[in-house]
Amino acid sequence: MTDTAWAGVVAMTDARYALLAQLAGHWLAEERPEPILIGDDSGYEDKAVYVVVNREGLACYCGKTAPTRMLRRGAAATRLHQHVSRTRSKKEEWSEYWVIPLNSHTPDHVVSSLERTAAARLGIPLVHRARIPRRRA
Repeated sequence: MTDTAWAGVVAMTDARYALLAQLAGHWLAEERPEPILIGDDSGYEDKAVYVVVNREGLACYCGKTAPTRMLRRGAAATRLHQHVSRTRSKKEEWSEYWVIPLNSHTPDHVVSSLERTAAARLGIPLVHRARIPRRRA
């Protein structure tokens, strides 16, 4: 096992992708059952859930898009660019990602639910860092 911050649990495969895409039901815009290199565009989608794999091909992160404006490229590629430009370990260890593109009218609560479900199915913890106000002494 390598010493990485983004150790994964399971290999992302075409079969695993198909199961996750099926969870989207009628909200699924289209299937894209292949990994995309980090930095490459995913195609066009407004809303999506994506699964990142590390250099060993193991699923290590699950996220969602929440665009607040029109994008020139896919929302997943845009969000991943934000991730890797802010965090060194992500830039060094993340290799590819898989996209589950959703219809643009998919409600936000459905996107969030799909993200949680996909992460649970892959054994990936979801980490949400909320700003907690500091107590004054």
